[in-house]
Amino acid sequence: MFSLRSRREHKAWGASPRANRQLVWEPAKAGESSQSSDCRPFHGLESIAFFIPGLAPQALRYRLLRRLVTQKLILAVTTLFLLSLVSQSVHAQFLHPKITKKETTIRNVVVLPAKVNVVRDSMKGPEGMAAESDELSARVEKIIAEVLLKEKQVTTLPSAGPTPNDGNSQQYNVADFQTKFDDLLPKIMKKRSDVKKGRFSMGDEVLNLNLEKSADAIVFIRGEGKKLTGGKTAFTMLVGGVPAYLRLQIGVVDARNGEVLLYTDPMLRGDPTTAVDRLRDALKKGLKKLPTASAK
Repeated sequence: MFSLRSRREHKAWGASPRANRQLVWEPAKAGESSQSSDCRPFHGLESIAFFIPGLAPQALRYRLLRRLVTQKLILAVTTLFLLSLVSQSVHAQFLHPKITKKETTIRNVVVLPAKVNVVRDSMKGPEGMAAESDELSARVEKIIAEVLLKEKQVTTLPSAGPTPNDGNSQQYNVADFQTKFDDLLPKIMKKRSDVKKGRFSMGDEVLNLNLEKSADAIVFIRGEGKKLTGGKTAFTMLVGGVPAYLRLQIGVVDARNGEVLLYTDPMLRGDPTTAVDRLRDALKKGLKKLPTASAK
């Protein structure tokens, strides 16, 4: 009888490949252990990573890279969209048919106190700037009066103050009328083109303001802006995001019947708290379509 051990070693039946392997023991050579091409500590992990997602280093690297590229692409598209709004909103001017047909001429206006809110955007988040907002509001009032006079020959009249007989009623009337414009503004912004159709009016309650008889219109100014800190500016330049800006909403209302005669929303880029010439240029473009007042 043949031994079973001899049967496994018979070449006709296939011998074990380990039977001919010879182990060679020799001392390691210094400085050559890291250069050996036979050392593969991660040999065999390819098949495991193929069946278990997330273990392959290349797949993980590609996934993170794809996610980063996607985020940057979204930020870039958002920034380009906002910048396109900046360039388009400068020309967003809507005039009442009475203005375009020259049925109504604006020669004298009363500019009510502006309400412009500015925030400081840092890496920690937005922060209010009350003092800077008040200063910017006063600057906008002053510059818009200069632009109206120089570019359109429209005179800005002083707003009527309280008289000894009515006490604080005039102040309350102005505050109530400002609130009424705040309520109307979202409707105007939603359908600005309706200004061209003469669909917005604040009613004849404007007569309660007791303005001068020569006043043709009342100017309302609203706005919001954002100033970036140094760290936020650098982050925006590297990663992307909304830059510093100032956007205004200006409404001109008939001083006799309350109709909205003009609406414009000029916008400028950059720090709004230091804007002077940039603000003047934005207001010039925002009031470009307003006809120049002709002498009586």
